[in-house]
Amino acid sequence: MSVFYGFSDTKGGVSNRNYSSLNLGLHVNDDENLVIQNRKIFANKLGFKSENLVFMDQIHSDNICIIDKIPYPTPTCDAIITNLKNVVLCVMVADCMPVLLFDKSKQIISAVHLGRAGICANLLTKVIQKMIAKFECKIDDLKLIVGPHIQGKCYEIGNLNLEKFNKFKKDGNFYMNKALLSEINEIGLKDYTISEICTHCDKNYFSYRRDKITGRFCGYIYIK
Repeated sequence: MSVFYGFSDTKGGVSNRNYSSLNLGLHVNDDENLVIQNRKIFANKLGFKSENLVFMDQIHSDNICIIDKIPYPTPTCDAIITNLKNVVLCVMVADCMPVLLFDKSKQIISAVHLGRAGICANLLTKVIQKMIAKFECKIDDLKLIVGPHIQGKCYEIGNLNLEKFNKFKKDGNFYMNKALLSEINEIGLKDYTISEICTHCDKNYFSYRRDKITGRFCGYIYIK
């Protein structure tokens, strides 16, 4: 078995206007039929049917769901974990961090939605704790990949009080990557990659901050 992962972008779908063209989000007021078609196109590119994709109803929480069957009803959470083959875990974003995580030894995979709320809730730490408790993963066997997201230079939050995370603010901007890196170091995770691509600046990716009305791209990970 092998683990495969990656990130979609805006290209190759059938949506139009602000959602052009590979919008994978059903919750952003795009035509539902077009989004369903986009998901089929996306799944087909990966060699799957759309029924093999697991998307979340993301609510900026610290809820974590174990996917133990397929098809699986859309879970209301911001992190999903599975050890099943041919299940594509998907995290939708348009500025937040699409985080992918897997155990290189046991082949346990996870997709995590990390925005400001998730970082402040230490969601990544909780996901890793769940992987250790449920699947006996070891921290030294974990690999973390963070996809394109809004960089601090473009992420203005003004005077919003982030309490202990205020140290990752500068001139009213929040640097999520620095906050996450601090958590990674606290956890003791050694194998990680954090993208420097800014979704606000790069129009190959959807950005809520840039466009307001826009689609969602996704990070995906699966075992095959």
